[in-house]
Amino acid sequence: MTRLDRRDFLKGCAVAAIAGGSSSRALAYFGPPDVAPATATDDTLVIVFLRGAMDGLSLLPPGASSPYRAAYEAARNSTRIPTTGTGAALSLNGTQWALHPRATGLRTLFNQNHLAFVVAAGQSQPIPVIRSHFDAQANLEFGFGGGTGNEIGWLTRHLASGGLPAVVPLPATSLGNITASSLLGSSDAITMNSASDFRIDGFHWSWDEDDAGAGLVGAVSRMHALWNGSATQLEAAGVETLASLDLLRPINFGLYNATSNPGGYQPSGGADYSLASNQDFGNQLRNVAQLIKTNLGMRVATIDLGGWDTHVGQGNPANTYDYFGNQVESLSKGLSAFYTDLASSASGNLMQKTSVIVVSEFGRRVQENADGGTDHGYGNVMMALGASVNGGQVYGTFPGLDNANLYQGTDVAVTTDYRRIISEALIRRMANPNIYYVFPGYSGYTPMGIFQGADLPPTNFDTLFASGFD
Repeated sequence: MTRLDRRDFLKGCAVAAIAGGSSSRALAYFGPPDVAPATATDDTLVIVFLRGAMDGLSLLPPGASSPYRAAYEAARNSTRIPTTGTGAALSLNGTQWALHPRATGLRTLFNQNHLAFVVAAGQSQPIPVIRSHFDAQANLEFGFGGGTGNEIGWLTRHLASGGLPAVVPLPATSLGNITASSLLGSSDAITMNSASDFRIDGFHWSWDEDDAGAGLVGAVSRMHALWNGSATQLEAAGVETLASLDLLRPINFGLYNATSNPGGYQPSGGADYSLASNQDFGNQLRNVAQLIKTNLGMRVATIDLGGWDTHVGQGNPANTYDYFGNQVESLSKGLSAFYTDLASSASGNLMQKTSVIVVSEFGRRVQENADGGTDHGYGNVMMALGASVNGGQVYGTFPGLDNANLYQGTDVAVTTDYRRIISEALIRRMANPNIYYVFPGYSGYTPMGIFQGADLPPTNFDTLFASGFD
């Protein structure tokens, strides 16, 4: 494999973005100088953000024998997930919880001990709780536990402090139209709506097509002719950009088709990403799996699945119209295909070194509204997926659904800070103990036992930069 310095790779990518007429919101931040960080593992952390505030009580409702079931049914009618009859919830053996009936893939992963849920999870914030999508998403992704910080994402601080080796071609990627805020400020991350978009198409034919007989010269070849010197910084940056493009150029990110794309990507183990009703989500998960298999050193990936802001017509599985169920099916089938693909890889079970954390900005009110939906709430459900996850369990302390136990009389309270869950993944799976640097203001971390791996004493990385960035 061509070996590129990871800083040069991403610096080149920035020039490629300019050449392609696109723009980036990312700042160039290289981390605190003169600090010897920890040595990273070669694991990959995938963050799936359910934007819009997913209703955790509909994804993971109380089961028939749960002490919370009566209060749940009293608060919900049109959005209720039944435990019997049409649209009955899927039981989770050994727990007081059930799953939305369209989450069959998630239940299989749970029963195989690869998936764990955390109830009453979210942002531990001072009163008043922020119920704005924009502000809550910013708070969560900047990792300051209240306040939007200074537009440097927590994943950026992880990459800066996590001890990555000097040579990593592709440390981080953000799948979507814009860079995830958790990666803002990173010079290690590239953003693409799909992996096949990482190309230069400013010519009248394919960017990598050369046909001497027809007199055609592809964009890449032309760019090599234009950028072949090192006399100036611009020339050097152009050469670095082409080296980056050369690295990704041979990869066919299109899906295999015996007729139209015989060199395309074939998911392992019969994984079918097209089963996810949200095709963008399925395709992006497939791209992440392919990048992990390609062994470019990717340590972090972010993917968004939006559409969870269900104020009106949320639906329920007992009725013909089930909007929320459509969302759940996309999530469930997409993650199931992703796990199958990587676990069945010819290189071995790559899910042993891949951890997925699913999070949303906040939950929704316990009491449904008059429009057949649910309004902005507080505590929610998080998920952890991987072969190195101690799955088949529901973690966290659930405070209850009776009025006396609800936060401000309306919401599920937060008893587990989301940063605690992520910090455990960073320490046990990524070998980065610098969690108080990644999450400024966070303290008192103790593991919950969700992830397998060695515990390291949590640290601040460097006291000179305890406040984050200057």
